[in-house]
Amino acid sequence: TQSTWGAIVQLGMSSSSLRSALSSSDSMSPSAPSKYLTDKWVYMTAAIIRLGLILYGEWQDANMIVKYTDVDYIVYSDAARFVVENQSPFARLTYRYTPLLAYLLVPNIVWFQWFGKLLFAGADLAIAYLLQRILQMRGVNHSSALLLICSWVFNPMAFNISTRGNADSLVCLLVVLTLYLLLQKRIVPAAVAYGLSVHFKIYPIIYALPFLFFLDDAYLGRSQNPRQVGAMKWFMNWLNYARVQFSLISGGIFLILLVVFYYIYGWEFLYETYLYHFVRTDNRHNFSVYFYSLYLHYELPSRTLMGLLAFIPQWSLIMTLGYRYAADITFAMFVQTVTFVAFNKVCTAQYFLWYLSLLPLILPCSRLRFRWRGVAMLVCWFAAELHWVYYAYGLELLGQNKFLEVWLAGILFFVVNVWNLVQIISHHRFYPTFRAGKLLPLVTADKDM
Repeated sequence: TQSTWGAIVQLGMSSSSLRSALSSSDSMSPSAPSKYLTDKWVYMTAAIIRLGLILYGEWQDANMIVKYTDVDYIVYSDAARFVVENQSPFARLTYRYTPLLAYLLVPNIVWFQWFGKLLFAGADLAIAYLLQRILQMRGVNHSSALLLICSWVFNPMAFNISTRGNADSLVCLLVVLTLYLLLQKRIVPAAVAYGLSVHFKIYPIIYALPFLFFLDDAYLGRSQNPRQVGAMKWFMNWLNYARVQFSLISGGIFLILLVVFYYIYGWEFLYETYLYHFVRTDNRHNFSVYFYSLYLHYELPSRTLMGLLAFIPQWSLIMTLGYRYAADITFAMFVQTVTFVAFNKVCTAQYFLWYLSLLPLILPCSRLRFRWRGVAMLVCWFAAELHWVYYAYGLELLGQNKFLEVWLAGILFFVVNVWNLVQIISHHRFYPTFRAGKLLPLVTADKDM
């Protein structure tokens, strides 16, 4: 398992050296890429790695006891098979995803079984392209932007998860696409992408608050009226056309898909796709600090209440961070996602992908130096994770009674993640994304701040 902090190592440069690149005289316009680091080399190499792993995975699945393909991919494919047979995808037990995913993977059944893996790997590369475009829109020169996206395309977690057949890259793509379109002021398609992302996986709902506060007068280029008094006048001024449009369209897309699939599949769709995740109390070991408590109460009536109570600290922090950093929208999304994953009642390795896809966008704004604080963050993270893996291995593969040790290791891992998050926040340079209706390049924002 890799992490956000591990991606910093792959950049091969400190935040201070990146800031120097951003401050150079040509930082406001694309510069010629280095001789060895070109768009063609990066994207072709990333594609070859993913294709090679997909083909290797087919060989390993056929010849080894331990399979390369994620069990979730088998679930997706079985659901797609039921769709081909004109049955409900939810006829497949443990299928708890949107029916759209089963529809997308119908070619797994009618064409070839690793079509979905190609689709997910392609989403990886599409994310990289959008990240590069966003960075260049913010004034990062071409070479630096290309180097930054390497933290995504060459991150072992990113290409391992997609080539093993996990669909999280699709929702990450929709989230990054929403951000990209908002920065271009294309509110309608951005709202459509956001509505689809929440439909695919419920977690992007956490971005609703910062998105709404982001669409302010600075975004629209409207002059503020500081003399305006009265709650109603303030609210009517706050409720601008961008906020109304984005809310109605994104909410409408979500509701339309919900109604359509509820009409087709009924309560089973509503529960398995959405409601299950609110009352879910996973008794299998995972990184969450709530794991052991939920495990001990799994057969008790109080387990559902405990699972719901876990949302209180998580959502309190998410809402606070979303409101506080909404003007610096990429950073708000990043810290919200890290908080959501760290404080979630279920935390597995693929969840790290959700914030890894946003990492390249916040690195240019960090004062963190790789030496020595960055090294300390990396060492602590990997040590805490390996400590957890040691006991998890004994529990799952050796059948040893290590539940308490896994939980204690999870608490240590949680503490390290919170400490790393505090370091990221405290060393971040706040950059408003828009001013007077214009997208601020990072260098301009730096001079103005």
